[in-house]
Amino acid sequence: MKLSEIKKMEDCGCFPTPVHELKNLGRELNCRLFIKRDDLTGLGFSGNKVRKLQYLVRDAKDRGYTTLLTFGGVQTNHGRQTAAVANKYGMKSVVIATVEDGRIPEKLSGNLLLDAILGCDVRFLDTSALKKGSPKLSPDEIKTETLKLRRIAADRVIAEYEEKGEKVYEMPAGGSTPIGCLGYFFAVKEIMDQLEQKNQKIDYLVCPTGSNGTYAGLWLGSRYFGAPFEVIGGCVSPHEEIYIENMVKFINETSQFLELNITAKRKDIHILCTECAGIAYDKPDEETFETIYKMARSEGLFIDPCYTGKGFTAVLKLLKSEKIPKGSSVLFIHTGGLPGLYSQQHLEKFSKDLWEGKEHSMVPLNR
Repeated sequence: MKLSEIKKMEDCGCFPTPVHELKNLGRELNCRLFIKRDDLTGLGFSGNKVRKLQYLVRDAKDRGYTTLLTFGGVQTNHGRQTAAVANKYGMKSVVIATVEDGRIPEKLSGNLLLDAILGCDVRFLDTSALKKGSPKLSPDEIKTETLKLRRIAADRVIAEYEEKGEKVYEMPAGGSTPIGCLGYFFAVKEIMDQLEQKNQKIDYLVCPTGSNGTYAGLWLGSRYFGAPFEVIGGCVSPHEEIYIENMVKFINETSQFLELNITAKRKDIHILCTECAGIAYDKPDEETFETIYKMARSEGLFIDPCYTGKGFTAVLKLLKSEKIPKGSSVLFIHTGGLPGLYSQQHLEKFSKDLWEGKEHSMVPLNR
């Protein structure tokens, strides 16, 4: 399918998103440091998935679908943004949320609260048995088995909705399809235009990477538009080499689908698979929280524990190790995810770090 044949919802989101320089951190880290504010894309508390959904929802509407279905964790950002966009265009939304501990949350928090406000149909999928089996499965094996369980669950939910007369458009976690990749494919051109207006060049672009679509779109866009920078990804959960192999495969499948005539090889892909990923997906870890505090206290900006906290940890590690040389210009993609700051497990960590056991005082008002 040619690029010119794929359309998007022109009024879905607020673009271009701004690029700001992080001058305080840049001075500290001896570089020019910029941030692309894709936490300000405009719908449903915003985030990077709105870029993908512009294309995915247009495809769904043009083909007569009435319901959007997708997958993720209980605190999925993509699910929340899918629900918001579905409402904007008069569609229903369903999220199949993986519950790794087998327990449905007792209280609403973070993205789950926003899903409920949006009226999203959240269905829970128990995958706790995958971590209890013997022999122990690797993270990538757990991912493979989770996909199988999601397929079974999706088939049942789709059948239920079709019985009610709905037509269900299914999207993988993160909206990471060749069509969804176009959101960040064209974001490269947006970035290049913004930098040209500022008379500024960058050497490296760094983004968090989870379900592949953001990194794949940026990588393909950088090659297609001749961008003068390298695209680097920071994984948000620990992965083995097979993750990069799958990324290469996905990039090449997307290139073929879009008739781009661009081929990726393993040596072309720069992704940190374990260095910034913490202990597991969306699990509190000390290093990520220190990065969150550093960004907030240096630049007054918030990043989240699941995605951008880990993605910006990648920036810090690359600069500290001089894998990105001193004096370089670096752009970080802020992919959103801020409702995750208010999810129950992270609130408990923040309370322990910042509140419990600390001395608090009233302002004296004696006359």
